[in-house]
Amino acid sequence: MGEYKGHALILRTRDYREADRLVTFLTREEGKVTAVAKGVRKTKSKLSALVEPLTLGFFLLHRGKSLDTLVQGEIVKPYRKLQEDLLLFSYGQYFCELCEAALPEREPSPQVFMLVLAALEALESDGQPARVARCFELNLLETLGYRPAVENCLHCGSSSGSFYFDFVRDGLVCASCSTAGEGCLLSGAAVAVIRRFLNNGFHRLSVCSVPVSLNSEISQVNAALIRKALGKHKFKSFEFIQSLETENN
Repeated sequence: MGEYKGHALILRTRDYREADRLVTFLTREEGKVTAVAKGVRKTKSKLSALVEPLTLGFFLLHRGKSLDTLVQGEIVKPYRKLQEDLLLFSYGQYFCELCEAALPEREPSPQVFMLVLAALEALESDGQPARVARCFELNLLETLGYRPAVENCLHCGSSSGSFYFDFVRDGLVCASCSTAGEGCLLSGAAVAVIRRFLNNGFHRLSVCSVPVSLNSEISQVNAALIRKALGKHKFKSFEFIQSLETENN
């Protein structure tokens, strides 16, 4: 079976047997893999700190017939700022939940690996976690091959003004070409922000203002695209974020 090693982000952990945990890793070279971390729930385990969610580490794993086994590792970055803030941690968990839903086991996706690390870095430094989330959602969709057509109207080619988003063809339809009940209305500002997120990613994200109303527009589009791309419409971490933000408003 052999062993393999490399950088990985802890996406999720869950209790397994009496003292073990199942750990879902997102690795750069192997993609998403699940391994058992033996004995980590014991008080004196040296591995317990390695398998906390939202931890970037360098790990050595042993291939098994059904489950791999964590042998050893070292922490590269624990993302302490995210660990210490419930809202930021929840956003980070949401990013991990999206990655887990999007990727099959053992299908290498270095682009997704680098994207989620960039998103976590942005989450630590940016003052608007919702802005980071909308940018991550759109760029994840593009990486998976589901980039929405947002440069021009799908019918006439117009590139300015207000648009409707057509959820059947995953693109924009201008007000002149739209028909009754065709998609949801998007302001010119929302279209501009979506284009910027797709074209520039997290580069100079802080200069792009995304007030609550604009975030709501973009989130509605992204949620529909994610549901279509991943076949999943409920994410526990996202629902928890919504409850937290409702309490704080």
